[in-house]
Amino acid sequence: MIPLSPTDIGTISSLDRRELLRGLAVAASLSGLAGPVWAAAGETAATGGRTRIIHGVTLTDPFGWLDDAALDDPQVIRLRAKFDASAHQVMARLEALTRRLRAEADAASPPPSDPAPVPDGAYGYWSDWSQGRRQLWRIHLASGARQLLLDAAETDADGKAIGNVVAWGISPDDATLAFATVAVPEHHDIRFKHIATGQMRTEVVRDVGVQITSERLVWTADGRGVIYGEVDASGRPWRARIHWLGRPQVGAPIIHEEADPGFFIEIRQTGSGRFAVIHSSSVDTTEARLVDRENTDSVRLVSARRAGRLYAVDHGGGDALDILTNDTHPNFRLVSAPLDQPDRWSELVPAQDRTGLAWHQAFRRHLVVAERHEGNSRVRVFDRASATWRIIDIPEPVAVVGFDRWTAGPEANREPEPAQLRLGVETFAQPKALYEYSFAEGALKKLQAGTAASGLYLAERLQATSPDGTIIPMSMIRPRTGPLHGAVLYGYGAYGVPSDPDFDTQRFSLLTRGVAYVIAHVRGGGDLGGAWHDAGRGEARGKPVDDFIACARALVAQGIVPPGKIVSTGRSAGGWLVGAALNRAPDVWAGVMADVPYVDVLNALLDPERPLSATETSEVGDVIQDPAAFARVLRLCAYQNVPARKLPPVYLTASLADVRIPWSGVLKYVARLRAAHPDNAVALRLDRDGNHWGPADRETRDLWRAERVAFALKALDLV
Repeated sequence: MIPLSPTDIGTISSLDRRELLRGLAVAASLSGLAGPVWAAAGETAATGGRTRIIHGVTLTDPFGWLDDAALDDPQVIRLRAKFDASAHQVMARLEALTRRLRAEADAASPPPSDPAPVPDGAYGYWSDWSQGRRQLWRIHLASGARQLLLDAAETDADGKAIGNVVAWGISPDDATLAFATVAVPEHHDIRFKHIATGQMRTEVVRDVGVQITSERLVWTADGRGVIYGEVDASGRPWRARIHWLGRPQVGAPIIHEEADPGFFIEIRQTGSGRFAVIHSSSVDTTEARLVDRENTDSVRLVSARRAGRLYAVDHGGGDALDILTNDTHPNFRLVSAPLDQPDRWSELVPAQDRTGLAWHQAFRRHLVVAERHEGNSRVRVFDRASATWRIIDIPEPVAVVGFDRWTAGPEANREPEPAQLRLGVETFAQPKALYEYSFAEGALKKLQAGTAASGLYLAERLQATSPDGTIIPMSMIRPRTGPLHGAVLYGYGAYGVPSDPDFDTQRFSLLTRGVAYVIAHVRGGGDLGGAWHDAGRGEARGKPVDDFIACARALVAQGIVPPGKIVSTGRSAGGWLVGAALNRAPDVWAGVMADVPYVDVLNALLDPERPLSATETSEVGDVIQDPAAFARVLRLCAYQNVPARKLPPVYLTASLADVRIPWSGVLKYVARLRAAHPDNAVALRLDRDGNHWGPADRETRDLWRAERVAFALKALDLV
């Protein structure tokens, strides 16, 4: 049997329903100023807790009834209504501060920039948000004539507003605009619009998966069909199909099916435009197929999946593929493969220990590779004719550098051989500035400046030493002058996802009050390449928690902030991180904030039907089959290890429509916190209409952002 501490096993399963509901009540009394309160009373559809034995360990889940509660159950609806009533009653006590902080963020927002159209054939494209919604425009490069292609306020063929447009693509014959909108979380609809007449077609393709990293919909070369990913009930894109215009969606041709629930498909167009690439991936394994856009019956496998091997394929033209892979090193190398033998790889760029290859884009005469060198972003360009490399000198060292996807969308570098490479550069103190790199001249020119506030603030890199001696980098923005009264420390540390120093106007409300914002680049993320990810997963899954606590203590030890003046924050898997850090070292934190936090991890992984279960197995291990993995996750699970010691105030958010992190897990965690610490401040915000990425309504999103700052300032005793 695995030894457990008293906090590992709950002992309150005998609580009756009213006691359970008291545990769900979320009260906040932050030194006289309350945060949001979500109180509940009365009967629910609860059936009680549950107890089970796993690998010889008895797990008692006193709030397990919430896992089985349906949102449309009348008793649950009444419970949610009480949440709303309690929130409206108490939120007035934070209203003035939240309004002021929201106004500060609005005032700090940069003014709209002039459009920077992205060339694609005869036109240049851009998106405009100045009306508070997305508008898609284009300009004829020769004549200068402008055309509004799509407005989010337009109505579809049924008279309904189309709403949030997340992806689009124009047919090769310039006749039809295809665009995707959110139907329900993780499920999108594709609609079609005649460009010449402006009329909407009646057909709709439903249950489509759209990748958040790309806004491009892929057309067949003849302009008669769109290649898309179909999602299952959980929102996993698993089947690639072709929708032919004018034909019903039922029976649409299937290109590829991914039966393994741990894998999802992603569809992209190659730089050459010749192929659509179907990447079928799990956390640590990839298999790719090429679909010829001129002959969609021609589908070729690039290389069969091999456990632990990731690769990404692009084609710039000619008879070779460009492939990034971690087959020999976790930091990836770049290889080339002939089209007729795509699994025969020849090395172009070897892997390096301190430099990770992040992504690449292939053009006819050039190949562009983004790297993470010592934690900083940089871009290299390969000239195919001369076989030489050149590093693009980015002017900001603590910055996010990427191919600009979001200003014009889809990918801003859309032509097979553009004269310039479009890049977006973003820093803590500067919103995204657009740059163009001239392939011919080797020069970088600022195309569209972000309004910088760098004169008032200082962005810098710091270091902490984790208990095993590993150096953990941190990125910090602080006021250039004056003392620091505290810090907000952000962490993620999972899936190889890097935590970049991006721009956020709401942070200035912290900075002007002497509060630094710090990112802890803990292991498990991709901040230092693939090896950094591997160093925080599997048997090493506890390392990110060690790193995060070490970063907080380093901020105090180095005299940057006073003791006890750090508020931790994270979202999703970052909620797992800050929850585990709270349990392990509650005295370190002045407060804790977590959005859609993954806090009921163990129960989620013990249910193979949960959305993240199959994906998480490759990240943390198989808790069902492997006792060691079970013990490891048990020790790290926030819900299972609420400490008896006094806790700082906690602020959480959850979404009723989140298919990745179910709302029930967050409510269970709140219930356990309240049961263990009835007088502790625990604030919960529950959203009805949003998804894993936040509230659907922009006003709600902005208010919540301001409210989080208000919570942090109060936790730091600054208001």
